[in-house]
Amino acid sequence: MKAIGEIFRLFFYTGWKRQCLVLLAMLLGVAAENLSIASLWPIVGVASGEGITPSPATEVVTRLLDTVGLSPTLGALLLFLCITITLKFTLSSAGLVYVGREVARMSTHMRLRLIEAIVRARWSHIISTPAGRLSAALSDEAERAQAAYRASGNFAARLTETVTYLIGCLWISWEFSVAAIVAAAILWLAVARFVAMARRAGRAKWRSVHLLSSAVNDLLTSIKSLRAMNRQAYLGRFASAQVDALRKASMREYYSEAAVRALQEPLLGSMVIGGFYVGYTYFNLGLVELIGVVWLLRRISNGVSAMRGGMQRVAVDGVAFWSIIRLTDDMNAQAEALHGGKEAHLLKQCDFRDVSFGYGDKTVVTSANFALPVGEVATLIGPSGAGKTTIADLLVGLHEPDAGQVLIDGLPLADIDLARWRSKIGYIPQENILFNDTVLDNITLGDQTIGEEQAIEALRLAGAWGFVSALPRGLHEVIGVRGNLLSGGQKQRLSIARALIHKPELLILDEATSALDRETAREICDAVRGLRGNRTILAITHQSIWMDAADRVLRMDQGRVTTEPA
Repeated sequence: MKAIGEIFRLFFYTGWKRQCLVLLAMLLGVAAENLSIASLWPIVGVASGEGITPSPATEVVTRLLDTVGLSPTLGALLLFLCITITLKFTLSSAGLVYVGREVARMSTHMRLRLIEAIVRARWSHIISTPAGRLSAALSDEAERAQAAYRASGNFAARLTETVTYLIGCLWISWEFSVAAIVAAAILWLAVARFVAMARRAGRAKWRSVHLLSSAVNDLLTSIKSLRAMNRQAYLGRFASAQVDALRKASMREYYSEAAVRALQEPLLGSMVIGGFYVGYTYFNLGLVELIGVVWLLRRISNGVSAMRGGMQRVAVDGVAFWSIIRLTDDMNAQAEALHGGKEAHLLKQCDFRDVSFGYGDKTVVTSANFALPVGEVATLIGPSGAGKTTIADLLVGLHEPDAGQVLIDGLPLADIDLARWRSKIGYIPQENILFNDTVLDNITLGDQTIGEEQAIEALRLAGAWGFVSALPRGLHEVIGVRGNLLSGGQKQRLSIARALIHKPELLILDEATSALDRETAREICDAVRGLRGNRTILAITHQSIWMDAADRVLRMDQGRVTTEPA
């Protein structure tokens, strides 16, 4: 019963009104089929010349005909049979079609909810969640969740059908109905062990897929450096272990499904043959009643079989459904507070006043006090791991200080509208994030409000228009996966153009030229320096060329920031 409760919890997770309409359609469809079976009694009686034998089933049929002013003639009975068969098909098909539509809607809705939750989540929470976990949730898990939801809908529909068929048996004999229920229970319990096996296999498969996704993500991220040292075997061994675990879980899943299919056919046959024998020997049922009995038993056994299949599918894939729900709820619980306060205008300077910040017990920034005046180029230097990027994250509002304040023209960052503040920032990371799309879409990010003239202006400012205009299709040239059709310097110039296209008031470069050769880095440094005036520029770097270009130099060491002469 716990497993059935879990199925209905899954089926009704997205609501109950439309789901109840589906079940009502299935219920009415099966009721129509029961009426078509009931019409066999008077049809056989009229056709054989023996007349209509009184029974609960024939009484229902004759009353319905009498309601519409028809006598129980052979023609009227055959018309009634056709109508009920058509009605059953229409209603049941409508229910199943709606289940399919709801499955597609649910799958799309789950993915969109998760993406929206990830976008809204706090930065510290996003970076603490394995990337493989997120990618698996949006791909493999979403597909398995869809399969589980479809199975739960089919289970609910088949359960409705089976219960209605059992009620139909009451028209023939209540004793036989009891026997049918017992037979259905035996059929149900016969494969319970294999469903439990499928549930365990589903959990093991879920764990293996997650670990494998993380391993593949790590492998793709570090494959170049590992291959350069011939050390790629480590991640290969780890991934192989997860593939083997996935293989074993999949084998258990397939074995349980095969065992259920192998058992069901002889059990179904035994149920039908047994029902025929019991009905003829102990309940003195006539030929017409026996035909109805066999038909209903077959439908009941098919329903039980389909319900078991649905339960098995939910046991295997339901873990993925609830995993996505938990991940989405977790991300929503960590939603970033964007304040929605005043709009900040960077007209004078940004200030850090006694700002301290740490990750857990580790202090990264200690009582930082410095200013970034408008129109200047400030260079933040210091050893690796000193917390330079954390300073940028605090300025952008990705982290909140544990103590002190970050001020924008005297307004505390905690009191301003963070979304609008970030729209005034251009951010250029060390690693280029480019897409397999055109130059135009890479720098506008698909924003239809930005025209080609604005894009060309941004490219000119970034020193990129020269090579872009020389491309065969110019702005509309596709630059390949991660921009691999461009050189390192060209990719970085596109990143700068992307940061400049919305005319930011603050430009942040986080080790933006560290992966480039000195000459290319100097060219980009000169291009950025030419942007100062109305823009404030913060360059986080190890390179001396940025110190030479700076109006002020900030040094960070052991969590403290000091100002040095430029």
